[in-house]
Amino acid sequence: MTAAAVDYPRLAFDLIDEFDRLPTADQVMQRMSTALAKFGYSSFVISGMPEPSQRIEPYILLNGWPEGFSKLYIGKNYYPDDPVAALCRRSVDPFEWSEARYDAERWPRAAEVMNSAADFGLKEGFIVPVVRGNGFQACVTMAGENPDFDPLAKRAIHLISLYAHAKAVALLGVYGRKPSSAILTDRERDVMAWIAMGKSSWDISVILGISERTVNWFIARAIRKLDAANRTQAVVNAIRAREIQL
Repeated sequence: MTAAAVDYPRLAFDLIDEFDRLPTADQVMQRMSTALAKFGYSSFVISGMPEPSQRIEPYILLNGWPEGFSKLYIGKNYYPDDPVAALCRRSVDPFEWSEARYDAERWPRAAEVMNSAADFGLKEGFIVPVVRGNGFQACVTMAGENPDFDPLAKRAIHLISLYAHAKAVALLGVYGRKPSSAILTDRERDVMAWIAMGKSSWDISVILGISERTVNWFIARAIRKLDAANRTQAVVNAIRAREIQL
């Protein structure tokens, strides 16, 4: 799949709109699996990211790994030695699994984790960290034989993943808070709507006839009110809360 052949932003927004109508977590998992397959991913997981001393099982929200790999990962307690998870706990930006570098000689268990994943067809992956306003860390991670790493594809996956995580949290009733009505002011909604359309702070300042500094002030307020860690997550939360529309 190439950027020239796919309207990645439209694909992401259409999927978000569809997610919003799904009533169960199982349906979210099935639809997410179908959507990620279009990008070359065969499996995914949505999970919280506890400290390495803790077990990962209680934090898994949606488990779409191959059953054999999931049993192996949990049975051998691979989480503390998973180099992708280790980098995710220190990151706020999405990254490819290959960016989680490690020394196989000094950290043989990390090599074992990654080799085991490859044995189950999880050869290349991508992970989206999810950092909530209260500091809680989670992730949406996915892998396959030969996924699409086009920059536009990764941006679409970033947005889709944040929304899928938020939807899973809402349906499963875990550590999330239900968005209340009228979270944002009218001006904050205007700013977030333009961000959703890909505009920069400077672009928005010109469109709305206000200073760039004021735009950034509105953005910071919206991020805080929406319990988000960055602009992208704030857009997702604003859409879910019906503060803005696509």
